[in-house]
Amino acid sequence: MKRVVAWGLIGALAMSLAACGGNANSGEKESGKAAVTETDATGAAVAETELESENNGDFSTEYNWAFATTYGSGTVVVQSYQKFAELAKEYTSGSVIINLYPDGQLVASEDDSMAQLSAGEIEFVGTGSMPWWIYSTDYAWTQAPFMITDADTYENVYNSDTIKAVRQSWADNYNVKDLCGGFYRGMRKLAATKKVGNVGDLSGLKLRMNSSALWNSAWQSLGAVTVPLSLNELYTSIQTGVVEGCENPLSESGYLNIPEVTSYVMNTNHVAEYAIVCMNNDLYESLPENYQTALINAWTDAMDWARAEVEKEEAGWIKKYQEAGCEIVDFDIESAREASIPFWKEMFESGEWAMSYDEVMSLIEECSK
Repeated sequence: MKRVVAWGLIGALAMSLAACGGNANSGEKESGKAAVTETDATGAAVAETELESENNGDFSTEYNWAFATTYGSGTVVVQSYQKFAELAKEYTSGSVIINLYPDGQLVASEDDSMAQLSAGEIEFVGTGSMPWWIYSTDYAWTQAPFMITDADTYENVYNSDTIKAVRQSWADNYNVKDLCGGFYRGMRKLAATKKVGNVGDLSGLKLRMNSSALWNSAWQSLGAVTVPLSLNELYTSIQTGVVEGCENPLSESGYLNIPEVTSYVMNTNHVAEYAIVCMNNDLYESLPENYQTALINAWTDAMDWARAEVEKEEAGWIKKYQEAGCEIVDFDIESAREASIPFWKEMFESGEWAMSYDEVMSLIEECSK
């Protein structure tokens, strides 16, 4: 295992729980890329020389790789993947070419793209929660509605030792490497034709849902009527009354023109969305160390760029919803959290998940500090 320096860890959990990662940066940067810390001219020149030497070693072998994602062109997520490709080329002196295929151009579905990645048919996949649904369903609470409702806590949980071990299992067992973590790409919020201010207002609401049995059951436990639909059916389904709302990051529903057919955006903030880069693990392990370092540094730097852009994107979509005539509603998140507890306790007691309810609550609490 190559030496990696984790950024921003915040200490260890007591008992048997693992440490929570800091919220400043979720990526892990290879130490081979030196930082310029000196402020005087001579010191800066020395640091820059070291960076050049470490990052531009022997890159005589050329690679040409495919990167598939279903995320849409124009989003900050896809822009971050493009930035990653550009930096990977730069940091390897042009020896690594990564060809990005957004919008499902190369592989239409995320689960198919993960299967092809595992088999070595493609080299990279840009995704979010998909690995949890197909490789780590016993940790599905990380993606559960109203379990973690702020971005910093989610980032800390994601980078805790507990969850790092789960992410490593994807490489060990499925040949899929989470390259070095991800970045927050937006909270999932409820957009609907009806105003929803608290959990009681969810009763009877016809809500478009993905295919996850867990998510369908979770929302049903809060009183909603879930209707599983593909995203390409969402606009017309709201327009015709098949459903009355959806729960997506605003950028995702915005690109589907959902502001045109809804009247309200509720700040439910029920799931923090994350974007990651997964790489075929056999390929990663076969690379010389300087190539591995360059790839990790490229994605780490691309994530740093993306974090500021996500804030702008979210603010921009709020404005676009308002310009379309939508009211922004302050949803009572605590009412949904409280109403969810019996459902989640039942799920944990079923024995399907790897940790107990109390262990997870302790981890989340520690990571929220």
